[in-house]
Amino acid sequence: MTTMSPSIRKAARLLAVVAATLLLASCANDAELTTLGQDNLAGPEARQIDSFLTWVLWIAYAVFAGVLFVTIYAWKNFGISGDDYEEDDWPEQIHGNDTLEYAWTAAPALLLLGIGLYTLTVHNSLNSEDSNPVNVTVAGESIAWEPQVVVVGQQWWWEYQYHFGDVDVDQERVQTLPTPDISTATQMVIPIGQEIELEITSRDVIHSHWIPSLNGKRDAVPGRQSAPWKIEADEPGVYFGQCTEFCGLSHSRMRMQVIALEPADFQEWINSQMEGVPLDAESAAYVDALVAGDTPAPENSTQRAISTFRGKCASCHLMEGVAEDLWSEEAVARQLVSGAAPNLTHFSSRTTFGGGIRNVWDPETKEFNKNDVAQWLRDPDSIKANYTDPVSDDDMRMRGMPNLELSTQEVDDLVALLELTGPKPSDFIISETGVETPGSEENAQGE
Repeated sequence: MTTMSPSIRKAARLLAVVAATLLLASCANDAELTTLGQDNLAGPEARQIDSFLTWVLWIAYAVFAGVLFVTIYAWKNFGISGDDYEEDDWPEQIHGNDTLEYAWTAAPALLLLGIGLYTLTVHNSLNSEDSNPVNVTVAGESIAWEPQVVVVGQQWWWEYQYHFGDVDVDQERVQTLPTPDISTATQMVIPIGQEIELEITSRDVIHSHWIPSLNGKRDAVPGRQSAPWKIEADEPGVYFGQCTEFCGLSHSRMRMQVIALEPADFQEWINSQMEGVPLDAESAAYVDALVAGDTPAPENSTQRAISTFRGKCASCHLMEGVAEDLWSEEAVARQLVSGAAPNLTHFSSRTTFGGGIRNVWDPETKEFNKNDVAQWLRDPDSIKANYTDPVSDDDMRMRGMPNLELSTQEVDDLVALLELTGPKPSDFIISETGVETPGSEENAQGE
């Protein structure tokens, strides 16, 4: 065998350095989005995927080792050294060994058949659904709720709809579904120990929903409801996810979280989400007067915020108890490509906003994050890129949060109103759901 030239040795060393760099760059401690390792998995579906992947990888390792062994054995025992050799140097050529030919044809076929059957078994299990009604109290009435959540992807946030009435969410398209009993943005709340069926769809382009600690990926396709998909969490906690189908300008900033609660805590969450904004008596009377067609002058910051919200925000956002009389799905459809905007009735009961990239509550101080919320209202493009220009000259609809040119007074008043919406999450949830932001010390070098 000839000696490698210096250029080849240099190229080999460079290749080794690049490979090592890529390997090290792919490693992370306490990674939120990982499907590797039982310690990172919180539900039976995720563990089933991990077990399947482990077995297939070990089979692949064994096949690789076998092929490598045969290659090295052949090179060592049957290779010819040097460039000058005689025809007699060739080893004896053997043909027609039927036993070997049958063996190396049948063995891979049987191996692939086994992997295929295992794949079908796992696929069938992940796509199956069991009836598991859960008793919950909604508006004072006890009902048996089949845990189903409608998941709607849109540019660039996730909507989670809860329908407790007699609604067939399997058959109805999201555009024809009635107004949900509860609608949240970015964060899905579920009870532990229950299989939650997800009906995944999209309002605009293809997205992909992925909570790796609970299950794999499922595409959200406009105009089509997904096949049954499910998640289940064994223990209370927070599980992070990310859109994994490139969907436009802010795809990388389209995150989501699942908050798993004890059944009693989940019931408390339902109770709080079914209420409107907790206004004081004077502000509630002010809203009633506006709904009746009167035009009373606002007397405090809350009433000023109500007037601003009804005049500038209610064309897209719903806030029950403040402006539901002005909000309609038809009006939002004329304003936005997706035909939907986050329900802000309980904005401060969530812990992230802007598609999951900013904190509603500061994870360290547990105080309302007035600065980031104000910046979002004042100049949303400074936080997250939006297609806020009309689609075309003939189509005036927009994507994302527009700059409403709010005054400093209007911004301050709206921030106070949004903080009022509540109820405030527990300190534990605020800490566990906190996300790093471009202004944080931990993320400063990465931005």
